[in-house]
Amino acid sequence: MNNAVLNALSDQVLAAIRVRPGRFFPVEHLAKKFRCQKSDIVFVIDLLRQTGYDIRADRTGGYAFLSSPDLLLAAEIAHGLKTSFVGKTIYAYKSVQSTNGVAAQLAEVKAPDGSIVVAESQSHGRGRLGRIWFSKDQAGIYLSIILYPDIDPVKAPGLSVLTALALADTIAEYDALEVQIKWPNDCLVNGRKVAGILTELSAEVGRVHYVVIGVGINVNHHRRDFPPDIASTATSLRVEFKELIRRVELLQKFLVAFEKDYRRFLKGGLAPLRKRIIRYSFLLGKKVSLDQRGKTVVGTAVDIDDNGNLVLDTPEGLRPFNAGEVTVIKKH
Repeated sequence: MNNAVLNALSDQVLAAIRVRPGRFFPVEHLAKKFRCQKSDIVFVIDLLRQTGYDIRADRTGGYAFLSSPDLLLAAEIAHGLKTSFVGKTIYAYKSVQSTNGVAAQLAEVKAPDGSIVVAESQSHGRGRLGRIWFSKDQAGIYLSIILYPDIDPVKAPGLSVLTALALADTIAEYDALEVQIKWPNDCLVNGRKVAGILTELSAEVGRVHYVVIGVGINVNHHRRDFPPDIASTATSLRVEFKELIRRVELLQKFLVAFEKDYRRFLKGGLAPLRKRIIRYSFLLGKKVSLDQRGKTVVGTAVDIDDNGNLVLDTPEGLRPFNAGEVTVIKKH
């Protein structure tokens, strides 16, 4: 068997035995079901075990599924995922330079709408403003979503905001700790950054060709894992919640929340989501400085409008901004 056939058989066998965890399925039954040799079943079971699946064998040659590893495998993400199109096509990797880079290449050749790219690690994960996103192996979620929204490019900033909203809602399910959104693309827990979003698009005047939304979530990092330059500002769900988080479960919950809010966005922009966005906002009501293209504007953050722009009350009046680096000005 070639690799493609083996991978397909592996997925089929896994799906068959995990339906009844703890129940032994005779190897003869599996071989007959999938029209292959018993040795093929034994081989793919061994592959699954090497991947991290806990599969028990009995004396008669039967196999029972007991548990799955918390790895970002396509089969694990797809199993039980309750979405209609987001995440229905999954490109899963052990390591890539950047999930956004891979996703952009796939979007250029028209990968299905809602396809996702996930990786256990990134060697050159990208953050906003050319920064590197720290991507510890098998500790975080490094994800990109491919979309083809029929929207004007002026509304594209709203995609980062709605993604942050869906992520904030997902994180809030786990604990009553304070979850906030720092416009335009960060999620904070207890004032520290736990996730970031990078939205990139291919567009022309009046038309979006495709959008790639990159999401990086610090899930099971220890505090000591973070490099010195971000150690004082970054955190992880494990650090804040004081427990190990199942990454696959977290990812599935986020994809469901994202799809729901994305559909609302396509119908009515950010307007149907603004109350929730404002409730989570870290910046509103605070005096901030916003750096954009080498210019700094100081004002009070008063709103996030229907296009996802941050509205500042400045000496020149109310001004909307669709991008920029925002810093809260601390009171002395």
